[in-house]
Amino acid sequence: MKTMSCVADLAERARRRLPAFAFGFLDGGSGEEGGLRRNRERLEAVRLMPRFCRAVDPDSSAVLFGRTYAQPFGIAPVGMGNLLWPDADFALAAQARIRDLPMVVSTVASTTIEAIAEAAPGNVWFQLYYSRRPDINRDLLRRAWDSGIRVLAVTVDVPRAGDRRRDVRNRFVLPFRPGLRFLAGVAARPAWALATLRAGSPGFPNLAPYTGDITGQTLTEFVSSQIKGDLSWNDLRGLRQDWPGKLLVKGVLAVDDAAAALDIGADGVWVSNHGGRQLDSAPAAIESLAAIRAALGDAATVVMDGGIRSGEDIARARVMGADFVFAGRAFYYGAAAGGAAGAERAADLLAADFSRTLVQLGCPSWTELDRRWLWP
Repeated sequence: MKTMSCVADLAERARRRLPAFAFGFLDGGSGEEGGLRRNRERLEAVRLMPRFCRAVDPDSSAVLFGRTYAQPFGIAPVGMGNLLWPDADFALAAQARIRDLPMVVSTVASTTIEAIAEAAPGNVWFQLYYSRRPDINRDLLRRAWDSGIRVLAVTVDVPRAGDRRRDVRNRFVLPFRPGLRFLAGVAARPAWALATLRAGSPGFPNLAPYTGDITGQTLTEFVSSQIKGDLSWNDLRGLRQDWPGKLLVKGVLAVDDAAAALDIGADGVWVSNHGGRQLDSAPAAIESLAAIRAALGDAATVVMDGGIRSGEDIARARVMGADFVFAGRAFYYGAAAGGAAGAERAADLLAADFSRTLVQLGCPSWTELDRRWLWP
C-alpha cells in the first residue's frame, strides 16, 4: 500500500481488483455523469494563495457540535460498502476509532448500526433514509440512540432513485442473479470472488427486521419502495421532535432549502449532490457550499461532501465555507484496493496531505483557514 501515492492510485487499484459491476456501483454517477465530473472540476477550479516564512506547526483538529476531532474530515455514508470488499465497513470503523474521525453509517449499509457503533464507540453517526412507514423510522432512531449515536443526518435528496446507467449497463442487481456475463466478470477477479464467497453476499441488515411482509420483492426492491418520495418539511419537523441528538439535513444544494432546514430546528445542513449520483445537471457541491455559507452567515453549521480526494480539496472546502468535510468514495476506494491496509492508506493520505497543505499555505490550523487564503 505504501506505493499508493494518492487516492487516484487507490481508485485504479480498486478498479483492477473489483468486478465491473462492483466498481461501477462505487465509482459511477447518474445519467452521463456530468454531476460527478462537475464536483471534481469545480473543486480543482478553487485556487489557494500560499504565504511563506511563517514557520507553521499545523494543527489539523476541528470542533463540530462541541466535539473535537483529530482531523477536519470524516467518512461519509456509503450503502453496500461490503460489496466493495468484505468487512470494508469494519476496516473503516477501525480507522474512525484509531484516528478519531466521525464515520456515518447508512440506513442501507451492509453492516448493522449496532455493530459499527460498537466497533468505533463515540465516533459513529447515523444517516437515515426516511421511510414511508413511521414505525421503521422510530425504530431505526431508537436503535441508533441505544447504540450511543448522538448525531443524525437525514437524507432528503433521493425522492426517487437516480438514473444509474453504469449499473444498468453492468446488469447490477441484488440479490445477485448469476448469468454468463456475471460469472465471467467474477471469475476475472478471483481475490474478490473468494473473499466474497467466504463472507457471503452483502445485504441490508439494518432493514432486515422490517421485511416480514415482503411478497414477491427482493430486498433491494423493498428498500426502494420504502423510501418516502413525498418527504416534506413537516415530516422533518416531526423527526426533529423524535430525535434528541444533533440533526443535520443532508443533500441540500439550494439556499432556500438550507434556510428551511434551520427553520425546522436542524442543527446544521450537509451540502451534497449525493456524489453526482442523483441529478446529472445538479450544481457541484462546492458551488452550493459557497452560496449557502454566504446566505446563512458564519453562525450556521455547514458540512459538505462531493469529490473530495485530497488534503488540498479539504482546504478548498474550508475556504469556501465548510465547518467540516466528508469523503465517501476516497475511503472505499482504499478498502477495495487493499482491505484494512487500504482503508488505513486512504486515511493516511488525506491526513498527511491536509497537514502538508496547511504548511504550504502558511496557515497554522483548520480554525484559521478562511477566505484570506482564497485566490484572488
